[in-house]
Order: sequence, then C-alpha cells, then structure tokens
Amino acid sequence: MRMRSLYQRLSDSERSTRAAGPSRAALRRGGGVGAAFGLALLMGGCSVSYPLFGSDADELKTGSIRRPAAERQADDFKYEGEAKSAVTSAPLAPPPGVASAAPSEAPKPAAYAPAAAVEPAATPPGLTASDWGYARGALGLAMTADAVNASVPWANPDSGSYGSFVAAAAVSNANGATCRPFVASHSASGREQRLEGTACRTAAGYWEAVAIRTTASRSL
Repeated sequence: MRMRSLYQRLSDSERSTRAAGPSRAALRRGGGVGAAFGLALLMGGCSVSYPLFGSDADELKTGSIRRPAAERQADDFKYEGEAKSAVTSAPLAPPPGVASAAPSEAPKPAAYAPAAAVEPAATPPGLTASDWGYARGALGLAMTADAVNASVPWANPDSGSYGSFVAAAAVSNANGATCRPFVASHSASGREQRLEGTACRTAAGYWEAVAIRTTASRSL
C-alpha cells in the first residue's frame, strides 16, 4: 500500500514536470526575444557614424582660377579710375590739318541772368535823410502789397515828419527789372506835399525809389 502511494506520487510528480516543461521553454523563448529587442534598441541609440574621407581638418583645398571678389572689385575701381583720369586729363586733339574751333560759350539760363542795375533816386525834396530812412521801410511794404491803393503810413519821431506810400499800379517787368509806380505824401514844418514816382526791386530783394517828383504842395 505504501509502495503504491509512493509510486503514485512519483508518477504525479513526473506528469506535473512534463506539463510544466513547455511553459518554461516558452518563457525562455520569450526572454530571448525580449533581450534581442532591447539589444537592438541599445545599438540604435548608440549608433556611431564615421566620415568616409577623413576629418574636416584633412580636407584638401583645391586652387581656383578666380580671385576673391574684394580683390577683383578693387582692381576694377583702380582700372576705371585710371581710364577716367586719362580721358579727362588728355582730351583728343583735332585731326591733322584741321584747325581747332574756339570753344563756344553756352548761354546761361535765365535764372542766372544778372538783375538790372537799380540806382536809387536822390532824397525827395523836403525829406531829410532821417525822414527818408523811415519812409523807405513804408515804401517796401507798399510795393509788396497785393492790393493796389493800399496805403502804408510812416512817421519820424525825431523830426515830427510823417507821410504815406500807396502802390498806384501792379508790378511790371521791363529790361530785366521788376518795378511798380507809387504815389506818396509828406508833411513837415506845417507844409504838405504830394509825390509820385517809380520803385524797383534790387538784386538783394529791397525796393528803392528810382524816380520821384513833387506834384502838389500846400500849407497845413
């Protein structure tokens, strides 16, 4: 009875071992596949590449026929400058037997034409030099006024003289000069006189009376 029990236990143990055998083999196969997969990942992450033709330090430098751009540009400027200086400093001579024509002076533009000379008239009769200094400013304002018959007064506080200027017509241009007629009045020492004349603009832009005369006079 005991022998049969022992035999049965051995038989059961052998059967259980056989039944467990395939599972262990499968585990061993699975472990091998996992190890191979891990090794592949490891080798992929640590891949090393090698240059085919040596390092960059050993790179062969080949010669070039074309020079650097900076040197070519400097030479171009140099040659261009030499060509220009040769042309400007050594003009071509006329062919043999042909007399050289005298250089013709090109006409100057109208903008550069000199303004006509404006000679101021003598001090109007009855006006002192001090009075005329104040009157000249009023004359300039009256000549630049857009409206005709715009009266511009003046007064000399030193002498007590006073007067006015009025543009009598529009501006006109004749013989290269810009001029305008005027009428004026002057009062001093209890006497008043009427004047008329013409003023022209100088090259500096000031207005000067080029002609003036007395037309009427009366006591105040």
